[in-house]
Amino acid sequence: MQIDLSWLKLHPKSAEEFRLEKDYSGLELIQGVRLFGRVLVSLTVTNTGRLMVGQGEIKAGLEMDCDRCLGIFCQEIQMPITVEFCEEENRRFFKDEESFIYFEDPKVNLEPVVQGNILLSLPLRVLCSDECLGLCSKCGQNFNQGKCQCRDEEIDPRWEALKKML
Repeated sequence: MQIDLSWLKLHPKSAEEFRLEKDYSGLELIQGVRLFGRVLVSLTVTNTGRLMVGQGEIKAGLEMDCDRCLGIFCQEIQMPITVEFCEEENRRFFKDEESFIYFEDPKVNLEPVVQGNILLSLPLRVLCSDECLGLCSKCGQNFNQGKCQCRDEEIDPRWEALKKML
């Protein structure tokens, strides 16, 4: 997933649009989160003189494991992306700004940036739905598919008031 900034490098104060598409089916970003299908990136990069600023959008499909019921579910995501490119020779003007992508070769690989943005968009707790009921702690029955046969045992009387609230 590369963009070629050769033309833009020679035309300050100009902009260029890029449309990128790549099939990442099955690529596991982190445990329990996989990409499926094509990832689409649309990016408009503007040469501001010493810096090139790209703004656009990422569209991707994710296959994830629910943290509560362990079921697999799919979700389409659409999110904004902003990226800043700087030629290596201009690094001194920006005091090694860490968020920039510094380049010597005008062909820049966006894969790490795209995958990083997708990972940062994930919630801390991935759930198949807000109403997910989870699993029985004794038998492992998925409560989304029905109740289990486990008996309710005696509850410590100090917790009785909480049981009434449910």
